[in-house]
Amino acid sequence: MAVHHTRSSLGRRRGTAPGPPTTGDKLLLACGPLSGLVYVLWHEAAALRWEGYSRIADAISELHLTGAPSKPVLDPWEGIVYNVLVIAFGIGVWRSAGDRWVLRVVGALQVVAGSTAPLWALFGEAGLAAHLALAMVGILAWAGSMGFGAAAFVRGFRVFSWVCLATVIMFNALALSYAPDVAAGEPTPFIGLDERIAFSAYFLWQAVLAGRLWHERRAEPRVRSAPRRSPG
Repeated sequence: MAVHHTRSSLGRRRGTAPGPPTTGDKLLLACGPLSGLVYVLWHEAAALRWEGYSRIADAISELHLTGAPSKPVLDPWEGIVYNVLVIAFGIGVWRSAGDRWVLRVVGALQVVAGSTAPLWALFGEAGLAAHLALAMVGILAWAGSMGFGAAAFVRGFRVFSWVCLATVIMFNALALSYAPDVAAGEPTPFIGLDERIAFSAYFLWQAVLAGRLWHERRAEPRVRSAPRRSPG
């Protein structure tokens, strides 16, 4: 007896994509890797303006502090450009999701992460507690995106996502562990390094996801049924 695979059985495993991507879809997905590139290069340019800044021992957010020589390089345009790109990427992921609801969650979380820009502008320097609360929103959005993104695919990308997620959680936890030292004005020997490793892992994951969605087949896979044998 021939065994016939159905599209519905495949759909339960991975879901289906919406069809061939438009130029607009590709541009939206490209905003993901571009947002990471903008963030890294813009902050690097700002760090070059601060002679005493340490990429190992100083937090990334210190580049935005009032009075820092790096602040005019960053604010307000870096935050606006970066977060608009993140929101655009979230829309691109949503449009590429098809019936894969987990990818819609990823897209929504990207939009949430990008929408916190006004809150950072208002409360980023309001105090350590407000800063940590906003940072946790971003970290949870990242973690949720990677977790749900892993569930949307099989094999290599799933393992890759879990490795990136573990890296992001571990090194952000190490960076956050310096909060009491920041409050007390004590040295923070590796906070900058910890943050940069976490950010790098996330931006790498974001770029790989964009590439995966860009190049995957949009149409449902065609499954050939085994030929039926005539009786006798």
